Amino acid sequence: MRTRAVVSVLGCCLIALFITMICSSVAQAAIEETVLYSFAGGASDGMLPVGGLVADASGNLYGATGAGGGYGNCSPFGETCGVVFELAPGANNSWTETVLYTFTGRQDGGEPLAGLTIDSKGNLYGTTAVGGEHGLGTVFEVSPNGDGSWTESVLYSFSGGSDGSYPQSTPAIRNGVIYGMTYAGGGNSCLGAPSGCGVIYQLTPGQSGWTESVLYRFTNGADGAFPYANVVFDPYGNLYGTTTQGGYLQGNCAPYGCGNVFQLFHGKSGWTLNTLHSFTYDTDGSSPFGGLLFDSKGNLYGTASGGGGGYSGTVFELEYAGKGTGSGSWSFNLLYSFSGPDGQAPESGLVSHGNMFFGTTYGGGSGSGCLFGAPCGTVFMLTSSGKGWEETVLHSFSANGDGVNPESGVIVGKNALYGTAYAGGLYGDGAIYTITP
Repeated sequence: MRTRAVVSVLGCCLIALFITMICSSVAQAAIEETVLYSFAGGASDGMLPVGGLVADASGNLYGATGAGGGYGNCSPFGETCGVVFELAPGANNSWTETVLYTFTGRQDGGEPLAGLTIDSKGNLYGTTAVGGEHGLGTVFEVSPNGDGSWTESVLYSFSGGSDGSYPQSTPAIRNGVIYGMTYAGGGNSCLGAPSGCGVIYQLTPGQSGWTESVLYRFTNGADGAFPYANVVFDPYGNLYGTTTQGGYLQGNCAPYGCGNVFQLFHGKSGWTLNTLHSFTYDTDGSSPFGGLLFDSKGNLYGTASGGGGGYSGTVFELEYAGKGTGSGSWSFNLLYSFSGPDGQAPESGLVSHGNMFFGTTYGGGSGSGCLFGAPCGTVFMLTSSGKGWEETVLHSFSANGDGVNPESGVIVGKNALYGTAYAGGLYGDGAIYTITP
C-alpha cells in the first residue's frame, strides 16, 4: 500500500539560500545525490519507508518505516510492524540512525505508512494502518523523556463501522487539536470496501484523554473516496485534501472514479464538504495520492499520480477567487504533464519557494534496474517562466545501491533536499538520501 507524506520546511532563509545555490548548480550540471542511510530491516532496524521526513531545529531528521523491527504480528504471514527512527547529523558529514520505537502490532499499533508531525516540544505524531485496540489502526505520539529514551502513547484506536479504519495519512495539528483522514471505514459501502470509503476525523484533548469526532464520511460519489494524503488548513479553519477515487465516475474513470480535491468548509452550521475539482484522467490527471500546498494568495497546488497528456501524472494548481472566509470559486490549471523520461507517477506533495516547486516521482527518469529493468523514479524541480512551467530532473534513481521508488516528497534543510526512498539502498530495504548543489 502506498501513502503520501507530509512535507515541511526548516525556514525561509535556509530555503532561499538553497534555492539560489541549486539553481546555479542546475545550470552547471553539478547536482549531487548521496545516500545518508540504508535501512537493513531485521529485528533492530526498520525497512520500506513509505512516509517522508520531518526535522527539528537542530537538523535531526525523523520518520517511520512501514515494516522492520522484531515483531511479526502485522499480517497472517508474519509481516513485521515498523519503527519510528531518528537520523542525526555528526562530524565530517556523518549521520547516525537511532530507532526510537519499534511497533508490536498489538495495542500500540503497527505499519506506520505515513510521515510524522513534530510539535514545538519535539513530540512526534503519526498513524498506524493496523493494530490498536480493535486492530484497525491508531493515532500515536512518540515523546522524548529527556534522558535519550522515548515513549509511545496511543491517542486513539479506530474501531471501524461509522468510525474510520486503516489510517494512512499524516495527522495535522491546529490549536492543539489533531485532524486527519482514514483510508477506509465510515460505514458508507463502497465498491470493494464494505466497511466504507474513509473519513475525516478530529481528535480533541481533554482531562480523560482524546475524544474523536468524525467530521465527514466519504460516499464514493462526487465527494470522493479512499483518501491517503494529509489535510491542510486555510487561515479560516477550513480543511483541504485529496481522495484517490470517487469524483468523476464516467469514461476512463468508471466505475471507481479518478479522485478529487475537496474543501471541508467550517461554517456556522458545522462542516460542509465542497468538491473543488474532480479528475477526469485524460488531460488533468487521476488518483492524487499526495497532499496539497497553499501559496500566499490562497491558491492550492498538488500532483496527480496518473493520467494527463503523457499518461504519467500531472502537477496542477487550483486558483482561488472568492471571499476571505474561504468561500468562492476555484479554477483548475494544469502546470505540467509527465511523460516517463522526465518522471512518472508523482505520488507525493510539493514544497515550494517563489516560482519553484520540488517533488518526486515513484517511477520514470533515466535510471534503471527496477521492476523488469524499468526506471526507478526521480526528484524534480518545476520553474515558472513567461513561457509556462519548465521541469528539471535533479536526480534519477537507479538500483545500484541508490534508493529507488520514492513514495514521499522532500523537505528543505540547510543547503540540501532530504527524502526517503521506499526501496533500494545497500540492502534493498529503502534509504534516506540528500540532494545538494
